[in-house]
Amino acid sequence: MKKIVSIFLVAMSLIPAYAAQNINPNPGEYIYEDRFVKEYVDSRDFSEYYYYSELYYHHVDENDENSEIDWVLVSANINMFMERLYSTSIGNRLLFLDSEEMPFSCGYAVYDVKQDCFVELSNSMLDDYEDLEDVVNNEVRIGKLRGDTDSDKQLTILDATTLQMGLVENKYEYSYMLEYKIADFDCDYKVTVMDATAIQMKLAGIEA
Repeated sequence: MKKIVSIFLVAMSLIPAYAAQNINPNPGEYIYEDRFVKEYVDSRDFSEYYYYSELYYHHVDENDENSEIDWVLVSANINMFMERLYSTSIGNRLLFLDSEEMPFSCGYAVYDVKQDCFVELSNSMLDDYEDLEDVVNNEVRIGKLRGDTDSDKQLTILDATTLQMGLVENKYEYSYMLEYKIADFDCDYKVTVMDATAIQMKLAGIEA
């Protein structure tokens, strides 16, 4: 028994040392990872676990992969959890985290190569980065598809049916829940039968 306790105490003593390291699942794999570490990890008063990944490289000439990279879609966070839901929308995609993870509230950013800086991903930046909305919605497809109430990663008539059933079951009672945000297809900050109608109209090719 004493031997087991000793082994446990030694293992516990190693945890702080391990947690203090900058640990990334794929260290050195990405072009601008060192830039992220320098600004958001090493500049802090203490080292933390972090995750960093480059999801998409946008070239000045999208038909030439050897042309200059002008921006990169990045998924990154530092392990600082706060229990609340953050979300933003890019086109038809809803980006979210169940908690705030620094430095980007929804875990995504664009690295602007020319400006040498990370910019938190939001709708307000779509005009500044060519093809960004298309990349998020059709290339990388991050987050959840707005209106995908049955979570099958596509918009179908079943989503309208699932939404209507959810209304009967009071599934969308709380506006801070992710399910509520996904079901609010017409983006009027309310979940009603009109959202199911909007889905049906979208599928029929009718503009609301």
